[in-house]
Amino acid sequence: MGIIFKGNLTGALCKDCKEPLLGSVIRFYRVDNINSDILSHVAADPKETIRILDEKEIKVKSKLLVAEAKIDENGDYSTVIKGNEQYDGPLTIDIVTHRVYQQKSKDRDPIQFTITTVQPRWTQDDQDNLIFNWKYCIQSRFWCHIRELFDAWVICGRLLNCKEKNTPIPGITVIAMDDDWITDDTLGSAVTDGSGHFRIDYTSSDFKKTFLSPVINVETPFPPFNSGPDVYFKLELAGTPIAFEKPSDKRNNVGPCLCVQLCLDTIDIPDVPIPASFTHFGRTRKIGIQSEINSANGKTQRTGFEGYAFYGSVFMIGSLTKRLNNQPMEYLFEYQKVATPTTPLSASGWLPVKNNMIPETVIGNLITLTSDPMNPVVKEPVYINPVGTGKTEVTYNGDWIKVPQNANFEAHQDAEILRINTNLIDTRPDIDMSAPTATIGSATTATNPRRQNEYVAIRMKQREENNPASEVVAGTSKAIALFNVRYDNVNKHGSWAPSTASNQVAAVSVDIDEILSGSTGCNKITEDLNVRYTARHENLGSVALSIVGPKKPGQNFSFPAISLMSEPETFGTTQLQFTPSGQSVKDLLPCAYTITLSATVKLTTGDGEPGPINDFISFCKS
Repeated sequence: MGIIFKGNLTGALCKDCKEPLLGSVIRFYRVDNINSDILSHVAADPKETIRILDEKEIKVKSKLLVAEAKIDENGDYSTVIKGNEQYDGPLTIDIVTHRVYQQKSKDRDPIQFTITTVQPRWTQDDQDNLIFNWKYCIQSRFWCHIRELFDAWVICGRLLNCKEKNTPIPGITVIAMDDDWITDDTLGSAVTDGSGHFRIDYTSSDFKKTFLSPVINVETPFPPFNSGPDVYFKLELAGTPIAFEKPSDKRNNVGPCLCVQLCLDTIDIPDVPIPASFTHFGRTRKIGIQSEINSANGKTQRTGFEGYAFYGSVFMIGSLTKRLNNQPMEYLFEYQKVATPTTPLSASGWLPVKNNMIPETVIGNLITLTSDPMNPVVKEPVYINPVGTGKTEVTYNGDWIKVPQNANFEAHQDAEILRINTNLIDTRPDIDMSAPTATIGSATTATNPRRQNEYVAIRMKQREENNPASEVVAGTSKAIALFNVRYDNVNKHGSWAPSTASNQVAAVSVDIDEILSGSTGCNKITEDLNVRYTARHENLGSVALSIVGPKKPGQNFSFPAISLMSEPETFGTTQLQFTPSGQSVKDLLPCAYTITLSATVKLTTGDGEPGPINDFISFCKS
């Protein structure tokens, strides 16, 4: 048998916002002398009896302590007193607060306050325990005063659709600002939840910043020194600012608990204060158009990603603005081929990137509020050359792309603003690799001439709509290496099962001398195995041979590493290496084996690279 004290304690911040008393302890005290004052307290509303105790009062009542319990993150508490002792009189309930919920300020001495005196209503469980269950929510006026003593300031609010008052807007970042005469302070930020609620915790140091902070923090202007912040709010959606309140909309000198209901009727995206620009290649790699391009060869020069040429469709990464010189803006991209990466660019050598050279590209979004509580904010992409129907498309002014002027248009920032199909810049024909299988393992450029990397610089221009005089360059790349040539009629599977393949990223072929010397391609291997290989591409990354087949216990075999030769191809003949070293081909088990030649190429779109290009050949060991 025992006595159980349990329940839940919270503190109100406002009507629909409360918090658990995490960081506090609840204490139950006996009442020493029951008199008329005590009885009046038992009958009184806790709002009338709650007060902070001084050290003397705390010391006097310490000997009357019956039980205490810590309050958890849900506001729940529970403690058990073992034994048969019972107490039927009234109990005084105090709270000792060490920290308040989500406190950001430094610790301070605990504060003890008394809430009320109650006559417990005991219940009994099936184990004969006596239970006193007491729940209470401390009124906001008193609890916010306690929070202020801990320098714990809070904003609790909700963001709703003004036109649909019951529709919350989730996923919006709410930023609380303090309007100050020197510089506005950011108090904090939070993202609205599924019901539109948000909570921002801060301290007085967040709004008492000066040019001498953190040495001297005071709220300005002077005086008073003990005023609260003057709060207004900014909104963002996934990092994009939304036009909302201005400093003139501030709430003056707010207290430690501010409860607000904000509403938004339309999405208005203010233009960004930075100019439009073209800065990188590729959404994933984000290769700098100047700093990460090697001036000597036009290839990438990023640590861990060096020596790559470009191919395929490449995203141009940068930022757009809706207006230039306060006028609607339009932009275009141009390219210029050069003989070498170091060839100076010509002022008259630029060609426009035509509409047909641009695959589907998203350059921003139209953001709209809806009345659907399950989907309150809709982002509708805006496309260049959309695939399919029902998509919002930009308009052109010749080769110039008009930036949408819709108030709710969110222009891309540090994201794709164009995509160029570089196959329409490098338009050279494929290389015909037609040759007898006997040529595998030998040089091919004499009979199948090479086509080297092309070099092209790319730039972005912007201007006021229909105003050529306002044209400015918004970013020019170094000349980049470009290679879109494919290989046709490439030998595959050597003399074993001869065939050819076309439209290959690289020419990769493998054969075996001992099969090549036969008439059917089915010669069995007995004592010798000489493997021929050829891998050709202007930007080879690696070439390797591997073999799959059974092994004797303790036996191991593989091909030696292949070192790359001068561009554009690596070729030769090699043999298996065995462990132990005294073994040879004749020690292979009589079975079937497959040899694979694999090559990689250093090409990138800025978002991906081609996978390995392979060829294989099988043989039987007799």
